[in-house]
Amino acid sequence: MTRMMRFCFSSLLSLLVFCPSLNAEDVRLREQAVQLLERANAASLLAGFRDYAQVVSFSFHDLLNGQIKDGTFSRTSAGSEGRRDELTYGDYHALSVFAGDRTSSTRISNEAPEIEELLQQLPIYLGRFDEKDVIKSIDDSNVLGRTAKCINFDTHLGAGIQVNQICVDSERGTLLRWHVGDDLIENSDFFQFAKLWEPGHIRHFVGGALRLEIEQHVDPTSVPVDVKAFSPPTGEWQRWWHCEDHRRPVGISMPMPPPGTEGTNIVDVVVRGLITDKGAVKPTIIVSSHRPDLNEEAMKLVATWKFTPLMCNDKVAITVADFVVHFQGR
Repeated sequence: MTRMMRFCFSSLLSLLVFCPSLNAEDVRLREQAVQLLERANAASLLAGFRDYAQVVSFSFHDLLNGQIKDGTFSRTSAGSEGRRDELTYGDYHALSVFAGDRTSSTRISNEAPEIEELLQQLPIYLGRFDEKDVIKSIDDSNVLGRTAKCINFDTHLGAGIQVNQICVDSERGTLLRWHVGDDLIENSDFFQFAKLWEPGHIRHFVGGALRLEIEQHVDPTSVPVDVKAFSPPTGEWQRWWHCEDHRRPVGISMPMPPPGTEGTNIVDVVVRGLITDKGAVKPTIIVSSHRPDLNEEAMKLVATWKFTPLMCNDKVAITVADFVVHFQGR
């Protein structure tokens, strides 16, 4: 499945209908599956809308010690002109403002990885099939009280095969269930915003245990949002710039950790960091990890990776990237 672009920076192809698969696959069945998932994206993809307010409350369940930690998130949007995000998680509080080509944020580099995990789920987790996915069947079902079409597919990961399922609401086209690997996401209590449907309640399970629970709502604002009212929370602005004549960073040295002795299963830890204009990597946060005990090792390893740097507007430049570290047998 393709969710977001991670290391490396080549485009992640989403092969919509006709693609070579590792096993024999019915082309019409794949076409139907792709259309169902594209319909789910169209039904809930919150883009191209302005003048709305999003309010979110959430709870993280610590899978190791059973503790629950609550937080809130809010967004005031003026569409492409800008937005203001505010996030509170325990004692942590951050503000981010985007206005045209300017941005200002109090978010810190070593914030809790749960924050990025939360933002990936809002307002709904969506994806597309890629060349590793082989569609096996599409079944009629009932999911969370809604009639649904459930897509059963295998994802080929090296020598292994991952058995997955995605269920789409038959009437509305919304994504009801995402069960890929150890991750299970359930979306329910959908509400309508403009012509879109968004989930009011989201539950994310990891390995069968509840990890994250979200309540959210999105409403249009009574008057157009004036982006001029957004002040920079740090007291100053930084500017975004458009990159022409782009050449992505190219990996020179990207060692993986030595394998362990606990079988052949692979655990991925995703690290976010900077690739400097010298090609060095400066890791900043853990984006995704189901094994916190491996996080420090992943951060230290990524710090040793080397690249030729990003070329932008005929000059070397700094860029942000996600790096996936594969731990096998650990």
